[in-house]
Amino acid sequence: MASTQTSVVVGTQTSVVVEGTKGRLSIPDKLLGGLDPEWVELWEKHGSSMVRADELSLEEYRKSPATYSFTYPTCPGPSVFRVEDIEIPVSQPAGKIMIRVYTPKGSGPFPVHLNFHGGGWVLGNLKSEAAWCRHMCNKAQIKVIDVDYRLAPEFPYPTSIYDSWDAVKWTITNASKLNVDPSSVSIGGLSAGGQMTAVMAHFARDEGIELKLQLMIVPATDMRYCLRTRELNESTCPYKSVLLFHDSPWGPLGREQWFLKYWLGDDDATQEKILTKEWICTPVLAPSFKGLAKAHIITAEFDLERDEGEYYGQLMQEAGNDVTMKRYPGVPHAFGHFNHPERGLSQSFVYIEDTSQMLRQVHYGKSE
Repeated sequence: MASTQTSVVVGTQTSVVVEGTKGRLSIPDKLLGGLDPEWVELWEKHGSSMVRADELSLEEYRKSPATYSFTYPTCPGPSVFRVEDIEIPVSQPAGKIMIRVYTPKGSGPFPVHLNFHGGGWVLGNLKSEAAWCRHMCNKAQIKVIDVDYRLAPEFPYPTSIYDSWDAVKWTITNASKLNVDPSSVSIGGLSAGGQMTAVMAHFARDEGIELKLQLMIVPATDMRYCLRTRELNESTCPYKSVLLFHDSPWGPLGREQWFLKYWLGDDDATQEKILTKEWICTPVLAPSFKGLAKAHIITAEFDLERDEGEYYGQLMQEAGNDVTMKRYPGVPHAFGHFNHPERGLSQSFVYIEDTSQMLRQVHYGKSE
């Protein structure tokens, strides 16, 4: 029986998928049980033949980012009342970054949520989570500030963390100019942005800044298992999700190691020192978890970072903090990005509704 061919677009790249055959990144049989059928179909048709960013050098990736990005199930998001870009100063090292401010209809002053995008501290920009920011602005009726922190390797660890923290403090200092309520501020981010959110909640507590919420979405809170000098097994890694999904085609361990090579540097001794000794890189090592802002942690069932995020939540709960967590079933790490209204994931739309209701609740005391 002859094969049929279907052309599909992944980013700006058109590739050919041969029906009845598997792409080189096809999902292995051992992972199929429990996976969301929507994700299986989406990945096999439009992702399994792609080249991921971490499979080449950063220099090569930068020549054509869309070619190596799984953009088929994403969308720009809805219209909002007003969008404004503002350049703000940052301090470590001194420089400037851009923030993008999404404003809903109304007179204000508005509550404000600051978002820190994912991308392993190496990739990503103000387009990465624009759709989510736009949904939050409209659905929660809050201002959303998306922060374009500086990326590695030009600006390695810990620049991105301090850029993001400078953006929080700048927002509060300039609340009147921004028409926001400085007593109604929340922060959040996805993956690398979730890691920085965790760290900044400690900074906020230590500097007496009250936050309405720290929203950590599939956060990277303990990447010591990424050390290239360690063999991955049950004795070196306490997280079952890493052992289960370290070779998943959409987000393997090697992808995390690729990010850390650029963020922390390509020297094994330096990576080990930072990952095992510096809590602002490894938040589970923080000296105290007491007195942190209300937190919500989102994890994905088929994500190797699942268990470290949930463990971080347990540490906060044990210290007496108000913490809720939700694990989204059957989906991978970046499921929240796949929000195209016709070809996205149902779980992504659930995530949008969940997070918008939570932000509306913490800022206004109501979810509708």
